[in-house]
Amino acid sequence: MPPPAGTAKLFDRTAYLSSAGLAGVGGETTERTLKQDIYNPQPDCPGELVKWRKNISPGDICLHPGVADDADHTRLEVYGRAEPVGVKVSECLNTAAKSYLMEQTNQKKESIYLSHKREPLAASYKRGHMLPTPFATGEVGFGRPNPQDISGDQSKHLLHPDERVPPEAERMLYVKSHSNYDPGEQRHRGYSWVDKEGGIDPTTFRFGGNVNEGEKLGVAKAMCPSLDETYKRPPVVVEKLLEDFKVVSTEGLGEAKNLGFGCKTVGKTHVYGMASQRGPEWGVRECIGNYKPEEQLPDADLGKSIRPGWRNSSANEARVFGVPSIRSDIPAPSLKSVADHQNYGDEAGCSTLLYPPRFGDGGVTQSDFLTATKKEELMDIFRCAGFDLDAATCDAAYERAKTLDANGLVSVQSFRMALNGEC
Repeated sequence: MPPPAGTAKLFDRTAYLSSAGLAGVGGETTERTLKQDIYNPQPDCPGELVKWRKNISPGDICLHPGVADDADHTRLEVYGRAEPVGVKVSECLNTAAKSYLMEQTNQKKESIYLSHKREPLAASYKRGHMLPTPFATGEVGFGRPNPQDISGDQSKHLLHPDERVPPEAERMLYVKSHSNYDPGEQRHRGYSWVDKEGGIDPTTFRFGGNVNEGEKLGVAKAMCPSLDETYKRPPVVVEKLLEDFKVVSTEGLGEAKNLGFGCKTVGKTHVYGMASQRGPEWGVRECIGNYKPEEQLPDADLGKSIRPGWRNSSANEARVFGVPSIRSDIPAPSLKSVADHQNYGDEAGCSTLLYPPRFGDGGVTQSDFLTATKKEELMDIFRCAGFDLDAATCDAAYERAKTLDANGLVSVQSFRMALNGEC
């Protein structure tokens, strides 16, 4: 395609230089090099070697090389013996009614049975009891409703009741009736053990042979009788030539091989080889021994900072460094941000979390009872709570509640105390 009009033609500025690489050698290009599976695929395996290679193609049957050439099964369509066609599986399973009329007919035939009346399919067992109308229709439930003023202690005991430790007499009844023994407890069948000397306590008496001491290393002596001092190995008579050959040709466990240099015995403390030190040399003991005890004490500044300005040597011993976790030293902001996770000392403690207040489930905290509230709002709160108060009673209680605060502010708690005559 010719270049557009007004476009300069391309030309080689370095015609005197040869091109890089090999051009036209066997038709080799970048595409043919990168796409070997297309332009230069791997040759297939010869037919006589296919059966010896492991077939990993999905869905193919792996055959043993010995039966790979067996083609007799190709002339047979089905293995085994043909059975006559009888009742089919679909006929045995498909026994349900095919239409509404047939279903009703079947229900009518089944209705004469008592089990069908008392135990209908997909329904509860009917005993013939007649429940009152509110219970039968589901308007009223069974049982007694839970009280609404359950405190934290009662809920805690409901979730984690106190464990009852049964008395010993009650436990022995369960041992006798249900064989409820404790872990590791020995069974007592109530036998009376008596010998010529009198009664026997099975917990302290030792049955069997009368020995002064208990058997020690019983399993070890059974596996290796030579550990027993009273054991005498029976003599075995063999040729001395054979024993001499074993001494020279074998290596005993934990012993050096006998090289035929004699049977000279040395003590167990004998050390072979040359000593590593020809004379006494100084060690740690000699180095420490030349210092006095007070000179061997650690340095006075050990574990202390030697950097000027970082020593804290003049600080008061009762001074606490760092920032406290509860910032009660600074006033809390009037409008606290949701991103502010600092505790200013006005949050609930562990006791409140373990024992929440009575009205905590409704989102009402203790601070709501102590917050200053207007007179109209107080009247509305107590009337909604079920108090039938007239205007005169409310005014008198409100005036008495104002005397409880230095600034004349009234809260729900102070108004309740004034209303109950506690002030």
